[in-house]
Amino acid sequence: MSGSDTYTRWAVLAAGEGGGRIASNLFGRADNPGIDDRILVMNTNRADIRNTIDRMEAETTIDTESIELNHTVTFGDLDGVGNYFPGGEACAEADLDRIIEQLDAAEVENADAFLYVTTLGGGTGNGSVPYLINSLKSNPPSAALDDTIHVALAAWPYSHEGGQRHFNAVCGLSRLLRWYDGSQNADMVVLISNSHIADDAGFEDVVDPDGDRYSTVNEMAISAMDLMIGAGRETRGVVDVSDYVTWPSRLDAYHFTPGVALEQPSVFELDLLFDKAADNGFVPLDPTTSRVVYGIVRAPTHLVEQGEYSEAELDAALHEWLDANGYDDIVHRMTTLTPVDRRDDTLDVLLMFGGFDLDPLLSESRTSFDAIMEQATERGIQSDVDTPGEEFSTDRFRAIRRNLEDYLSASRG
Repeated sequence: MSGSDTYTRWAVLAAGEGGGRIASNLFGRADNPGIDDRILVMNTNRADIRNTIDRMEAETTIDTESIELNHTVTFGDLDGVGNYFPGGEACAEADLDRIIEQLDAAEVENADAFLYVTTLGGGTGNGSVPYLINSLKSNPPSAALDDTIHVALAAWPYSHEGGQRHFNAVCGLSRLLRWYDGSQNADMVVLISNSHIADDAGFEDVVDPDGDRYSTVNEMAISAMDLMIGAGRETRGVVDVSDYVTWPSRLDAYHFTPGVALEQPSVFELDLLFDKAADNGFVPLDPTTSRVVYGIVRAPTHLVEQGEYSEAELDAALHEWLDANGYDDIVHRMTTLTPVDRRDDTLDVLLMFGGFDLDPLLSESRTSFDAIMEQATERGIQSDVDTPGEEFSTDRFRAIRRNLEDYLSASRG
C-alpha cells in the first residue's frame, strides 16, 4: 500500500461530461482522506472542461488556475466526439502521452487504486475509459503503477434515451469487462442506472430539492463510493481494495452494483438494514442471483467502543441474512465495520452485489444493441466525426459482442 499505513489511497479519473459532474462533487469532500484532491478530469470538449472547472471551483478553495493546470486535461484534436465511442477511444490513443503527463501533475501515480468515472451512453468517457484502463494495466508508464487496481464506476443511460446511447452502453460495458483480445480489462466494474435511481420510489427521500435528476444520481453514486472507499481506512475489519477484486476475478464475476441504507436509526436490527439496502440497489436486479456480497457498515465511534457493534457480530449477521433470504449462489462474502465520528446514533449500510444476473439491466438496451450491432458487424458504423487513427473495424464490433456473451456465460458459473 503506497504512501500510507492506515488507508488505501484512491485517485479519481473522470472522463466525459457525466464523469466530470460526479468528479466535481467529489473534489470538495475533505471528509474522505482516501481521495483528497487526487482527481483528474478528462474531456475532448473544451466547453465541457470549462463547465467542470467552474463546478470544481465552487466545491473547493483551490483557485481556478490550479484546477485547470493540475486537475484537468483536454485530449484529442476534436472538440467533442458526439455519441461515437470509437472517436473517444481514438482520441485517447492519439493523446495517451499527454494524459499520462497529466496523471503526474495531478499527483495520482502514488495511488493504490484508480476509480474511473464515466457514463456509458456517450462517446468521450465511454470511448476513452476502457482504452485507458487497458493501456495503464498492460503497459504501466512507471513502476508506481505496476500494482494499481483499476475500478470503473459506470452509469447506464436513462431508459428514454435514444437507441444509439443504449448501443453505446452495452458496448462500453463489454469493453470495460473484457478487452478486444478477450482478456479481463477493469479489475472491478461498478454499475449504476440513471433511470433506476432517479425514478425508483426507494430513492425518493434523496431526490434533489430542485428536482435535478442528475444531482440525485450523482449524490447517490458519491455516497456509495464514499462508503466503499471508507472500508480501506482505519476500520475494525478492513476490506482493502485487493479484497474487492481478487475473488470476483477468479470467479469471472467482477461486475457489481451498490445497495444502500443511509442514516438509519441504530435501534434497527442489522437484518432489517440489509433488507433496506437490498431494496435500494442501483440497477434493476434480483440480488439473490449475486455470487459475491460485501457488507460495509459505518457506525458512530462511540457505539463501536461501547460494544454495540463488532466485526464478529456484523459478519454473523450478514451470514444469517444471506442464508435466510435465498442467496444460494454466494461463493464469497466479506464484511467490515467502519467507525465514524458523529454525534447521532445513525448507521450507514452498503451492500456490494457482485456477479448478479445482468439480464434485467440489459433488457432495456438489448433491442437497440442487437439492431445496431447487426449493421456494425457487417458494414461498420458511419460517423460524421473525423477520428484520428484507423477506422473502427467490423472485427472489433464482433469482438465486443462475443466478449460480452462469453462474460455473461462465465459469470453465471
